[in-house]
Amino acid sequence: MSIHSLEIKKLTRNQADSLTELLQSSEKEYTQYFIPFSFDFETILKILSNAVNDQYYGIYIETKLVGFYMLRGLDDGYEIPSYGVWIAKEFSSNGLSKLTLQHAISFCKINRIKKLMLKVHPENFKAKKVYEDFGFTQVGIDPKIGHIIYNKTIA
Repeated sequence: MSIHSLEIKKLTRNQADSLTELLQSSEKEYTQYFIPFSFDFETILKILSNAVNDQYYGIYIETKLVGFYMLRGLDDGYEIPSYGVWIAKEFSSNGLSKLTLQHAISFCKINRIKKLMLKVHPENFKAKKVYEDFGFTQVGIDPKIGHIIYNKTIA
């Protein structure tokens, strides 16, 4: 049996190429519900370079980037960060999204952030179940893209 390491590490501009390659190599059907920003290198480089309070974390197995999650909106002055996660298809269903949610909740507690927000496509039933199991409740619908808006109060 081979044991693999698992790490969550903050992404910097130096990982823009890795993140771009990971997102662009995914099947369109698999990524169809995840639309936070364009997956081109320039956009990702700009996002990672300009992040001050916004958080972007990579999920690594050994040295391979297999996903990422973000808490963003803080740099735009929002008090409630928006959570988003993307895990490569070959590593989905291993609890990595749940791990990032727990990491994000802990980050919020440490930084005295009282709420967490996310958006999910209405037909992404698997994700909705995970979020609801974590205590997120539906608070509305994004009028631009039709995704369900969920909030969670951080105790």
